[in-house]
Amino acid sequence: MDLPMEATLRTEGGDVGQVSAAALQVLEVCDKRSVAECAALVKMPIGVVRVLLSDLVEHGFIRVQATITENSSKDERIELIERTLRGLRSY
Repeated sequence: MDLPMEATLRTEGGDVGQVSAAALQVLEVCDKRSVAECAALVKMPIGVVRVLLSDLVEHGFIRVQATITENSSKDERIELIERTLRGLRSY
């Protein structure tokens, strides 16, 4: 699964007993955040975080929801860009 950096993630719950420490670290910060924000918060390369998130999606621990659609307002688009930039700057 190729996760876009701007996709927003939502946790779904479940038994995380078999999840790696790195994936658990990502899972703890991902709710209502973008892929880029997660990477910045856990201080891991975005490529690594995308792989971990893909595994978490595959196992049903999180789901991806689109944040920008054709009907998204200019303000929604700007807010997403600003959030992503804040996350990347903190990295």
